[in-house]
Amino acid sequence: MKTLIKEKNIINEGTIQFPILPNGLGWKSTEKEKLSVIESGEGKVLLSKIIKAVDSAKQMVCLQSFLIQDTEIIDALIKAVEEREVKVFVISSAEARLKETIEEEEDFIKANYIALLDNKFRNHFIHRTAENFHGKYILIDPKTKPKGFICTNNFTENGFTKNPELAVELNNEQCEELFKIFVYHFWEHSTDEQTASNEFAKVKPANKFTLPKLENILLTSPNSKSNSLNKTLLEAINKAKSSISLSTFQLDKNIELVKAITDKAKQNVSVILFCRPIEKQFNEQLKELLDSGVQIYFHPLTHSKSLLIDNKDGFIFTANLIANGLENGLEVGIKLSDEQTKDLSIIHQSLQDNFPVKAIKFANVKDLKEIQVFKDRKLTTKLLPNDTKNENRKIVKVADLFSFFNQKFDIKDSSIKTLKVKLTAEIEYLPTKYKAAGIDKFEVIEVEEEKGKKFRFVAINSKFETSDIDKISEWKDLKIYSVLP
Repeated sequence: MKTLIKEKNIINEGTIQFPILPNGLGWKSTEKEKLSVIESGEGKVLLSKIIKAVDSAKQMVCLQSFLIQDTEIIDALIKAVEEREVKVFVISSAEARLKETIEEEEDFIKANYIALLDNKFRNHFIHRTAENFHGKYILIDPKTKPKGFICTNNFTENGFTKNPELAVELNNEQCEELFKIFVYHFWEHSTDEQTASNEFAKVKPANKFTLPKLENILLTSPNSKSNSLNKTLLEAINKAKSSISLSTFQLDKNIELVKAITDKAKQNVSVILFCRPIEKQFNEQLKELLDSGVQIYFHPLTHSKSLLIDNKDGFIFTANLIANGLENGLEVGIKLSDEQTKDLSIIHQSLQDNFPVKAIKFANVKDLKEIQVFKDRKLTTKLLPNDTKNENRKIVKVADLFSFFNQKFDIKDSSIKTLKVKLTAEIEYLPTKYKAAGIDKFEVIEVEEEKGKKFRFVAINSKFETSDIDKISEWKDLKIYSVLP
């Protein structure tokens, strides 16, 4: 039996929708570049600046954070209380959140937080909470020599060192205005206060404080009449002409602000989003943004909230792009100065270059070597392999040979980059009762069978190769044999 072999290399011409692809080598904090917008990082530049400010406090410190852990800042605050009789006021949300799963910080441990409240907060700080207090900032001596920072990070270890986060140091006017915001919400919108016995007692509004007209701080408040954050960000987005880049931990595609971003992407405005690769959010929220043309860059710990419009208008804020953050929580933000906006642009470019993975609307399979897929709620690398397929067929007629070798193969699996097919045609040897003349490569033989019937067939010899097949195309209806070598 003679065999003819034909090999085909098939390239996958298909596309992958919403692929997650490798990007940079990993987040590189700009914290040591002395920018006016400070990134968190392992160098603890932001943490050190805040501790230095706390160490200078003489009268009062006001701190708000959604979550709080036992960091060096807490020790600096206790030192200020014990050594200089500084008053420390804290508002947070974690007491109300202890009954829930906290996704913002994977290392937030309930038992450790309770110990922190008992061992350090109690008898040192005046601590109030409310479920919707989500802002992050600290004010030092706001009534005399004000210093302050608005941060996107919770006051936790990860928030200052591991998560990509942003912060800005506030000027005097911003500190003074933010202090009024703190005082108003501390007295009018807190729901619980930590007691000397480390319990939380319900508190009622003082009904003594009101918010002034705000000119320097953007706000989301339980008192919605004072809200300016959502309106200001939405106006900026609607004015975007060439580019929008933003970062967030969480978003909702159904709110007006995110819809406005999606519309801009559909109008060919370049839109870049930095966020976390959360499987549920990717499937339920981000795919729609990708479909509109948004490019998304992922880091597993990113938590910053920022917005940059046309590289000219910049904002940093504490709210996620969801209804709670933009409508009825306690959130703060600021419009950046020209210098801060320029530095935010530098940071966003760094995030785009270095975040480890990105997602786009579609990609050609043939251009990819690997993709990222969700496994156990985390991204993992999946190589796009080159597949193989082998087929053997016994050939009776010349037509069988053509149909076998000319069959088409499609790659239906979008994760397969190429398909290498090996087709082996098996051709029976010429029966001994027939004789071949032995001419070059092949011959058409006619013999007379019983009762005068004539029978024709094609005989190929050892010199006949797969590339010679077209030479016998006019005899497709004939049987085919191979001559014994």
